[in-house]
Amino acid sequence: MALLRDNKNLVAMGLLLATIVSWFTFEEFHGYVIASVVIILISTVKVKAVMSSFMEIEAMPGPWKYMMNGWLAVVCLSMLIAELM
Repeated sequence: MALLRDNKNLVAMGLLLATIVSWFTFEEFHGYVIASVVIILISTVKVKAVMSSFMEIEAMPGPWKYMMNGWLAVVCLSMLIAELM
């Protein structure tokens, strides 16, 4: 039970669940634009979770944290724009 209380274990289980959801989304709705958008958004949330929990970006000083969040936003938006064009 102590393993479930650890934040990193909960994040890892959430990442696994998000991977399963994105896989099922791809398998069921392959070829639809909305499925691609959902998968990109799930992937962005997963990267944010990895950066926050395992790379400990949240513990860094403000400018670094904002730079990493900005980078993630730019990458996500560029993938969404490329998908929707």
